[in-house]
Amino acid sequence: MIDLKAILEYQEADIKLRKTHDSIEKSDAQRRGKQAKIEFDAAKKRVDDSEAQAGEILDFIKSADETAVKAQSVASDCKAKLESGLSAVERKAMRAELEALKAKLSDSEKRVDSKLKRASKVVDESRESQARAKKMRDVFIKEKEAYDKLKAEKAPEIEKCKKQLALLREKVDPKLLQQYDELSADKKIPAFVDAFKSESGTYSCRGCGLQLSQADNGKLERDGICRCGNCRRIIYIRNK
Repeated sequence: MIDLKAILEYQEADIKLRKTHDSIEKSDAQRRGKQAKIEFDAAKKRVDDSEAQAGEILDFIKSADETAVKAQSVASDCKAKLESGLSAVERKAMRAELEALKAKLSDSEKRVDSKLKRASKVVDESRESQARAKKMRDVFIKEKEAYDKLKAEKAPEIEKCKKQLALLREKVDPKLLQQYDELSADKKIPAFVDAFKSESGTYSCRGCGLQLSQADNGKLERDGICRCGNCRRIIYIRNK
């Protein structure tokens, strides 16, 4: 009969350590801190996007100003030519050129007006995002402090569990320990589970609930231990 006392003590201590770690990593402070970080990053991205849009708007307005200056120069040239005397054909061509220039300037003015309105919205959006980012940064700092405080409070308990595990590990049968390490690495916690016996006398794995085969039932009755064919956990009969 295999002696499971040491491995079960080891498992109990390991589960306690895992639960202690979970109480830290799944704490409200950690959860709220992570959420604040996500919202801060999102707000910061909106700020960056707003700044990029503002830059594009500024470049467009600069380009529109340059177009207006060039148009003024063209208009001045046309005026000078008119004053110097032009033929009817040249006047007609110049009139068409000026009309096209006027239409271009009118369109540019409308687009500049639209960009300026958008710029006002971009500034408002940027301010709102900056305020949101600052708020989330403050929340993150606060929750980080709470998280660090919780870690410090749990540190002695964690250290105690680690020392206990180190001592117990030396007492556990190497084969059982290897099985435990493999199962725990696959998230099969607990790795060793006591068998559940039905009214009909058949056993089931308490880990996954699967009813054991006749062969495994016989092995469990005979040896007091077997492996679940479904989840691979080690099943034992308590106090056998």
